[in-house]
Amino acid sequence: MASMTTKENLLLFHKLESDLFHRLVHDLAQDPATMRWVIALWLWLESAGHHDFIRRVAALPGPVVLRFVEEAVGCLRRLANNPGQGAMAGTNNGGDTRLPCTNAFLAEPIDDVGYFQGRREVLDGVSYKYRSVCLAVCNVGSSTTTAMEPSNMAGVKTAPPMVRSPVCGAQRVEPLALNSEATYFSLNPEATPWIPMQSPLPDDYRSLFITFSKGHPISKEDIVEFFDLMFGPCVETVMVEKVAPGETPVYGRMILRSAAMIPVVLDGEQTAKFLIKGRHLWARIYVPSSSLSGDA
Repeated sequence: MASMTTKENLLLFHKLESDLFHRLVHDLAQDPATMRWVIALWLWLESAGHHDFIRRVAALPGPVVLRFVEEAVGCLRRLANNPGQGAMAGTNNGGDTRLPCTNAFLAEPIDDVGYFQGRREVLDGVSYKYRSVCLAVCNVGSSTTTAMEPSNMAGVKTAPPMVRSPVCGAQRVEPLALNSEATYFSLNPEATPWIPMQSPLPDDYRSLFITFSKGHPISKEDIVEFFDLMFGPCVETVMVEKVAPGETPVYGRMILRSAAMIPVVLDGEQTAKFLIKGRHLWARIYVPSSSLSGDA
């Protein structure tokens, strides 16, 4: 049997990245050129010590993966600025510059997208991942190891203008060109359903403490439906306070499928407020103190 080529070994080693790229482009309707750079950034994060970042992102439901993508795009836009240029107007589409999703998987948190402003060493590292890995394994046509390599491996013509060409020796670094398709974050209704990876952590580490306005409780079914629609199938179960007849519960606990969803649901804050069918729900990280019994 003939030995495997370098290209085949590369595709086999990076099958996870290839499959995630295929999912982003075909199931989540994202722009292929931009997604190569997003995965290159995530590969750089792993090389910088934030291990298993891509594997953990790939295990999340589509709507949550797109939140990670949105944060990555904001980081890339800052990274694309010339060193010393200062903050670029309109960075991150004028949106939030915090990184609650990304930080959930980092060994040490990053304050915000401004961390990447003018970081030449980071740009070089991300560019290297783009040229050496993403051009080869992130192919639009297939997510399998039979994918064909893009014709221009040097990254001269296929690289977006955020990268200084190593061959042409361009004297400036342009902002990453992101077309409108890259920021719609639309979903493919015909995509294969996402099957969540079972969390190894106990319930207490995957829980949010929830409270209601006195006299205005929210049913468990409405809570599950609301959060699953907003973030994808992220809720494992909901338990509410047991009360005496004639009284209404004022608190409960929501157990998520993954602990990584906690900063996503809370949007990086300590507490978050939601409006569910006209009634308010407050959520914060659950701190075990006494057992909470769910009603039947």
